[in-house]
Amino acid sequence: MIINSHVLASKVDQILSILKYIIKDDENDSSLIDYPVLIGSTAAKWHHPSFREPKDWNLVATISQSILFINNVNSSSTTFKNIKLIYYQGSGLKINGEFTNKNESSIIFDIELVSDKVDLRKLKFEIKEKNYEESDEKLEYNKIKFENFDSDQPKPSSLMILELCHDVKDKKPLNFLSNFSCIVAPLKILEALKTSHIYCPTDFSKNIGDLHLLRIFLGYNSISKTKPLCSPQRDETIELMLKTRIKESEIIRRLPAAYINLNMTEDLEHEDNSLVQEYIPHYNIHELVKYGDHPIYESLDNDESKAWIKKSFFEKIDYQARLNCIKEEAMTIALERYLIPMFSNNQETSYNLALARICTTLTKGWFRQFAVDNYSQLTNLDKDLSSIANNIINKFSLKQVKEPIFNDPETQAIFKSIHPYTKEISSFDKLKFIHDDYNYVRSGIKITSPVNNDMSITAIVTTTRCVPKLTSWSDWSQVANWIASVVILPSNELDISENDDESNNDSDDNSEEIFDPLNLHPHYNIVKEQFSKLTSKHVFVLHVSDIADWERDYSLCIKAKSADWFAHQLDIPNFNGDILFKYVLEYLNPTLEIKVDKIIKRYIKLHTKGLIPNEPQHLWYSVWDYALKNETTTLGNYEDDMYD
Repeated sequence: MIINSHVLASKVDQILSILKYIIKDDENDSSLIDYPVLIGSTAAKWHHPSFREPKDWNLVATISQSILFINNVNSSSTTFKNIKLIYYQGSGLKINGEFTNKNESSIIFDIELVSDKVDLRKLKFEIKEKNYEESDEKLEYNKIKFENFDSDQPKPSSLMILELCHDVKDKKPLNFLSNFSCIVAPLKILEALKTSHIYCPTDFSKNIGDLHLLRIFLGYNSISKTKPLCSPQRDETIELMLKTRIKESEIIRRLPAAYINLNMTEDLEHEDNSLVQEYIPHYNIHELVKYGDHPIYESLDNDESKAWIKKSFFEKIDYQARLNCIKEEAMTIALERYLIPMFSNNQETSYNLALARICTTLTKGWFRQFAVDNYSQLTNLDKDLSSIANNIINKFSLKQVKEPIFNDPETQAIFKSIHPYTKEISSFDKLKFIHDDYNYVRSGIKITSPVNNDMSITAIVTTTRCVPKLTSWSDWSQVANWIASVVILPSNELDISENDDESNNDSDDNSEEIFDPLNLHPHYNIVKEQFSKLTSKHVFVLHVSDIADWERDYSLCIKAKSADWFAHQLDIPNFNGDILFKYVLEYLNPTLEIKVDKIIKRYIKLHTKGLIPNEPQHLWYSVWDYALKNETTTLGNYEDDMYD
């Protein structure tokens, strides 16, 4: 999921200062509504106890109410684990975070901020990427200004939600904060909010289940199963809020509808870029899963040269035939994208993934809407796809090229889609580090945007190992050191430095410093036990020291940064920083040494209470993901059972 966002602050005092500055001329902004509005799964659970157990609390609140929320948390027996003030371009401000209560249980919250005085969608100053070393500097709060709200402009959906809930009587106290209550949004609003992001592939399985359950609660789906389900007829004001919400989601999430190129707005065009086209064409796979004498789409196709469906033709066939038409397409996608390439050997999982893609990223317009509305009638797989796949695999003697590091079928499908736009960089072999005691390995890839050929990013992995010459007993305080870095940057910013005397003259005697012709590999200060010269392009850095002194056996220092900003530059649907980092590790598969891997695994065990994923994935990803979620430079310093 691609999110166009910027973190304005990640400390409580900073966030409070910014919020107070925004409303400095309007201390009574709570006049919009008396209480915050509770939305999401917690609100649905309040209406119907049979709804799934919620994982977080979602609120829509004025700035004053948000300040009160933070102050109440601070003054109660709770502790913030993390908190962020985030600006979503084109949508507004959010506060999200997590805190623990007196019972040490974790509570995740998300607050969408509302104002009718300033337009929180329009920030006045430009946000730039900051270096790590600048991240602790005080923000210039007087620069965080928003444009005044223009009543002639369309209202944001958050403001519409408050207006729709202004006279709602249902209230619920937050069970983790005393004397803090909120209005519970009605089910009609909750259904519309869930509909607004149903086309987003992230958490689709959960969201589609929630959507249909909400529609059952509202009585929308209580019609005969022999007739098609359709989107409900909503109140005019709710429908306007929904349309506004969808536009906001498309802006900040860059939902795939903007990238799906269909010949006509009411047509479905089948993708012709499957992984097995050279062995068996798409239409031949359709023949293997057809329900009648021929695939249903053939009777609906008004142009034999193209595989698209006309809406008027689709609506003439009966309901079951429409369902079978979509199921044929989903089974074909499951076979050619997951089962035949052997990304998955589970036919149910593959079919559900394919059906989810039809409802999100592969189609749009009326066809996708029909699939979403009738999803519950489409989930029953009634053909043996495994046998079909095995017959094709055996017939063509197909083999899996290699065991993927990240074997999730959906992830592998995205990897395959960007592989043609990826080029490995071979010129690094000509570049030499200057340091007698270092051995280094460097590799990299360049990924070009399939949307804009002028835009590309480069990812570079560097590993170094240093075993300095020992000249005295004091040298035993540091016997061997490994440094690894994953750097991502726009390709046009890659610059090879000249080997001059000024390249590294700002270092101190405690830095392990070498001359890097690309000026990318970080330096590590042994005494301070921290990296220096880190910037936003250092997505992952790792330092391991194998130490032989009386106090400890090794030390480990890690720093992680989100890769979302770089992933966004490619404008690839469903491509975020998490997938980008996985892709770099999958493509280049960097390693250090077995001894270092044992140290890292020991670190993971200690810091994640023994939780190491069972599914295949790169060890660096586990550490990066942990460090990123905990937003800290992590330092290991341990002696016990390191090599268990």
